[in-house]
Amino acid sequence: MKLLNVYRTTPNDDVKKLVEIVSRDREAQSFDLNVEAPDYNKMLDMVFDADQTICWW
Repeated sequence: MKLLNVYRTTPNDDVKKLVEIVSRDREAQSFDLNVEAPDYNKMLDMVFDADQTICWW
């Protein structure tokens, strides 16, 4: 199962631990929205390629 983790802000230690748990035994990718100019087209492609997407605030 392909998993995409989308970060709205920089993840803290709790979020990092949760991401580690939910990503275990899966093919996981990450996308950061907390950059100056996120590539939304790339994110959209990644969302459609993934089986599951989790957004982290």
